[in-house]
Amino acid sequence: MTSGSIGSEEDEDAAGPMRHDISSAPNGKEDMRALKEKSPPAAEESGIKEIHNHIRGRGLISSIALGISDGLVTNVAFLAGFSGAVNSIGLIRLAGIAAMLAGGVSMFFGALLAARSEIDLFHADSRREASEIEHEPDEERQELKNFYLLKGLTHEEAEMVVDRVTSSKKKWLEDILIHELHLHEAELENPFAVAASTGLAFILGAAVPLFAYLLLDATNFAILASMGASFLFLFVVGAWKGRLVGKSIWRSGLEMLLVGAVASILLYFIGRLLVFV
Repeated sequence: MTSGSIGSEEDEDAAGPMRHDISSAPNGKEDMRALKEKSPPAAEESGIKEIHNHIRGRGLISSIALGISDGLVTNVAFLAGFSGAVNSIGLIRLAGIAAMLAGGVSMFFGALLAARSEIDLFHADSRREASEIEHEPDEERQELKNFYLLKGLTHEEAEMVVDRVTSSKKKWLEDILIHELHLHEAELENPFAVAASTGLAFILGAAVPLFAYLLLDATNFAILASMGASFLFLFVVGAWKGRLVGKSIWRSGLEMLLVGAVASILLYFIGRLLVFV
């Protein structure tokens, strides 16, 4: 038996079932093997933790939060300003309902077009990158390798990862989109789900300041009750958003409360000034 054969057998015994994964790395085999053997348990542990901490459906949550806050601030400010200019409670109610429905419909179609545009842009970027992979594979491989080098991998490790990723054009394209353009198809939300959640959330938020005007006949009392209920709801929504993103619920709630209060008071006095115009 030759020394080459002995060396080959020793390498095979040392590498075991991992020899095919590290065959392309000429140096540091033991370190790479140890890294690979240790990584699955660590990945499993981190995966378990992320299941509990991960914010699911963040796109829909963002749309709901936007719709509620936008509808609430818009209608409380509009009704406050309109009440400052008009004394008829019936006219105020009609205007509030019209503003609530018009805003809900507008938010629905605006969110629908925005979500569809995101999907169209993603597919356009995918087609362009797929064409570059097909016609300029060497440049795309180098771009991918540079990314892993910046992450701290050695040239041999980066080359090994790139070889593995580029063995499948689908995974290659996915990696390019993630690392170069920061895009992933899984992040795209259903346009109709986004539109419906945004529109309905706007109506829900806009209904809060409107209830006081529907229940009370005295305009002055209705204004105070509407603002009180709206400011409380604004604080609750702000605190909810803060809790989702890990911020202080008090700070987040007070921020949204301040925005709604300033907008409402400002428009109320603008409405009062319009009476004298």
